[in-house]
Amino acid sequence: MNENVVLSGAEQDLFIHYCALERRSEGQGDRMNTDFLATLDLLASNSHMGARYHGSIRKWSLLDWGLGIYYAVEGGRNMILAVQHLRQNPKKIRTVLKSRMPQ
Repeated sequence: MNENVVLSGAEQDLFIHYCALERRSEGQGDRMNTDFLATLDLLASNSHMGARYHGSIRKWSLLDWGLGIYYAVEGGRNMILAVQHLRQNPKKIRTVLKSRMPQ
């Protein structure tokens, strides 16, 4: 079982999405966060379930929310790099990921 490490950039992404959902309808942010945490539990036990995205980065989609969880498996840890909206330019997502990938 791998440890999930949510990096600060991914935490910030999640908070932004949470706030946007709560502005639309109270409680939606909490439901999205519950789905996110459930996905992290799945990732901990099956770290390679996400599709290969770019290089060593994998992606798992939260389709109900239109979000992608981007992570890299490093040793016994899943490094959660970003939580990005899927309806944006893929080049922008790659730029975000490149800036957050540990050296």
